[in-house]
Amino acid sequence: MKNAKKLTSIVLAALLAAGTFASCGGNENTSGSTGGTDASGDSTKITYLMWGEPTRTDSMQRLADTFHKKHPDITVNIDNAGDNFAVKFNTLMAAGTPPDAALVNELAGAGLYANKFYENIYDLIQSDTDFLNNVYNKVADPVKAPFTMSDNEVFALPTMNYTTLMFYNKDMFDAAGVAYPDGTWDWEDFREAAKKLTVKEGDETSQFGTFFTRMIVYEQSWFFSSGLDVISADRTTCDLNSQEAVDAFTVMQEMIHKDGSAPIPDTTGGSQVSNISFDTGKVAMQLFGSWMIPTYETLPFNWGVAPIPSGPEGRIPAAFPNGMGIGYGTKNKDAAWEWIKFCTSEEGQQIIAEEGLAQPTLESIMDSDAFMKASEKADMSIVKEALLEAKGPNAVARWAEIGGNTDSYLNTAMDRILIYNEDVKTVLDEEVAKCNEVLKEVQEGNVQG
Repeated sequence: MKNAKKLTSIVLAALLAAGTFASCGGNENTSGSTGGTDASGDSTKITYLMWGEPTRTDSMQRLADTFHKKHPDITVNIDNAGDNFAVKFNTLMAAGTPPDAALVNELAGAGLYANKFYENIYDLIQSDTDFLNNVYNKVADPVKAPFTMSDNEVFALPTMNYTTLMFYNKDMFDAAGVAYPDGTWDWEDFREAAKKLTVKEGDETSQFGTFFTRMIVYEQSWFFSSGLDVISADRTTCDLNSQEAVDAFTVMQEMIHKDGSAPIPDTTGGSQVSNISFDTGKVAMQLFGSWMIPTYETLPFNWGVAPIPSGPEGRIPAAFPNGMGIGYGTKNKDAAWEWIKFCTSEEGQQIIAEEGLAQPTLESIMDSDAFMKASEKADMSIVKEALLEAKGPNAVARWAEIGGNTDSYLNTAMDRILIYNEDVKTVLDEEVAKCNEVLKEVQEGNVQG
């Protein structure tokens, strides 16, 4: 799933930062839709646009085939655009030929919805009482939040999820005589263990206790556990210039520059990893996404997962849900609704779990063998607990400028604090003020930048 998550930044950058949006109006732009009825008039063909590595296409095809058996009058064509998802989506919308349904990212989706890439499906959800009561209402509210823009605006169903876990190297813990982490750990326990797990050889550090990324999205749990939202619940301001944010960033900064238990993030290694990260075998612990579980299965050392440490307001891991939305202006809205609804149902979620596409959003599927036996090394009961505790972001248009790209305001703040060791409060005051200017413009209707 690593490649799938890396595409988050690609999609965000291509569509939100560059501002290359189609000018989409109402249904008058829908001629030549990618869906439609075949010559016999018996079957509606719809297109589902997605991203991801090619192997995900086969897994999605199983969903489509199962769906077709239940709805023989609807055929789903899977279009995995891979790295070209953003470009293809934009091209289709500009041409007035929207995909009937499309994958949605938890952060990029809000901007796409604001620019009329996805339909508002609130009325469809509310009018389908069986689905509403037996499926949608059983998904945790924090997982639905990134796709909910107001009391009557929903642009995607949450079909897949990931969450933040603490990955730890059991071999390193054993060698240092440190007990494995568990649900009782707080930030101070994490910090003290990181010191004990750091190994120095002369002036060089051969093993670090932990590692921090350069992206605010991967460190959200530090702030959620401090009682903060990165973006406020009403989506009007950034919360990260508060004292709680200063305290959280200070702990991270001191672990790098005072304790020496975490390396200075490497700017040559990209947004997620570098030449020193958990998978290199040089780091004992890292808070990172559950999408790494399949990739880590082949690592040449013993590892496990634990709950993230508790902060001042408890333990609140981040949720990284993906959803499915209906393309704005499609002629096949009803068929697309049936498709995305199926993928959110227990039957669809079971296939998602069995195929390893992601972790499910329904607790009932988390109890299935497909989920509980998905990993030989990760205790999936811990993953389930984290998924149920997880909090999604309050997504906004123009997130790329705020925290989506490596040079965005919040990620610039990360670099200034974690790499260059600048004064935390000064940095946050400066960069959050820039975020709030963007959010003000969004509130005024400027959703493209």
